[in-house]
Amino acid sequence: MAREERKGESKKYLDKAEEFLAIAKIAFQQSKPNAAAFDAIQTVINANDALTVFILGKRASMDHKEAIDMHVEAVGRIHDASMRPVLHSALSSRSEVGYSGKSVRRDEAERFLRDAIRFVEWVKNYVK
Repeated sequence: MAREERKGESKKYLDKAEEFLAIAKIAFQQSKPNAAAFDAIQTVINANDALTVFILGKRASMDHKEAIDMHVEAVGRIHDASMRPVLHSALSSRSEVGYSGKSVRRDEAERFLRDAIRFVEWVKNYVK
């Protein structure tokens, strides 16, 4: 079930996204692809929370499907679904990247990082 939040709370989620993104960049530079990828994924999740709180006044609190559903509702209002594949990729990869024994390759980490940067910049266009 979604959690209701005041529109002004969106800034704290965007701040968290930018903090995770900064650490993801450092981890990538230090050749730590697992940490870089996981923090990049967390970046996207927090940035999506910022978007849905700002647009809808709520954020997902149960699972990834709820986060995607709320994203679809929010982007329907702004008429820009261009980042939906990035969110879907991040959410579908989170468990494997963060909790499995599989290591993330450098090129995969770079893709997650690049996507996270794009996603945050995109969210900033709508969260003011």
